[in-house]
Amino acid sequence: METKGRALYNLIRMNWQEDSSLPVAQWQVEDLRSLEVEELFAQLKTLGFVLDEERFLAYGEAVSSPEELTETLWTREDMTDFDQVYLLLFELWRRLLPVKQSLSIFCDQLDFLIDLYDQDLLEDEKPIQDAISDLERILDEHVDQGGDPQQIFQEISLYCSHDLESFIYDFTSDQIDQGHSLYASEILDAFEPYIHEVKWFDFLHVRLIANTDIDEANSALASILEEQKEDPDFEFLLDIARFLIHHGAIPYFIKTVSYARPFLQTEQDFQELLAIASQFYRLLDREEKAEKVYEMLRSRQKIPLEKEIASSDKTVKEFFQLVKDLDRSEA
Repeated sequence: METKGRALYNLIRMNWQEDSSLPVAQWQVEDLRSLEVEELFAQLKTLGFVLDEERFLAYGEAVSSPEELTETLWTREDMTDFDQVYLLLFELWRRLLPVKQSLSIFCDQLDFLIDLYDQDLLEDEKPIQDAISDLERILDEHVDQGGDPQQIFQEISLYCSHDLESFIYDFTSDQIDQGHSLYASEILDAFEPYIHEVKWFDFLHVRLIANTDIDEANSALASILEEQKEDPDFEFLLDIARFLIHHGAIPYFIKTVSYARPFLQTEQDFQELLAIASQFYRLLDREEKAEKVYEMLRSRQKIPLEKEIASSDKTVKEFFQLVKDLDRSEA
């Protein structure tokens, strides 16, 4: 499914910021938010669209979105410059018609706030908290009209360049880490009907429960791990292993690491697992084993992280033998 509205160009700009060698046109990645309104109108004029604020507002009052406005103003058969004109009209709409919120405008602002949040540039989290609340309201309104929750979430996500489900997970995880358990619980309750990857949010529930009832958390975690036995997800298992460093019993850590073994693919995968295990052993006061695992990690620092793990790798075999030894010591 393709992104919609402004999201495509937000995505292009994000990718270009990470890799400036990507072949893009300057207008595709220009930061239009930094330009004055007069400059936006001037760029439109060079493209053959002569507007001022009064005429723009008159056109805008007659339509419901910047997409509809662009379609209304575009009378050419040749679609060259259509997207460039759309981006300029979009930015003018965002500035001059803030009371006329379309879905694409809302999602563009959400993308902007997520960018700031990811870069730790938000001085106050209230704007993004408000945006999350607005997203919940939009979703609920569509469901109230008879839509399928997960399908609605996917449709709205198309207007965002970020993965909304991943963002909600990460944001909620951060709230748990900061001790904002009540707020995190409210987010989970609000978005649970809309989420496709349920296991990640089940895991967040485990982390919340662990703050007040570790036995209940371990019981819920056992159910999650049972599902992973049949349908494992390496990155998910790594997250569980990180959590277990401070909160979990040894048998759960052993299961988590064991289930991950068949899905080690790269050196980076293995080194992440070694780093987690080293911390786990150290917190168990198994200093000798912790040092042994850390030495394994240190000995592999010069191996390229993207290199595939060979099935014959001796260190991999040695590491998982240590895990088995831990299992026997707990038997």
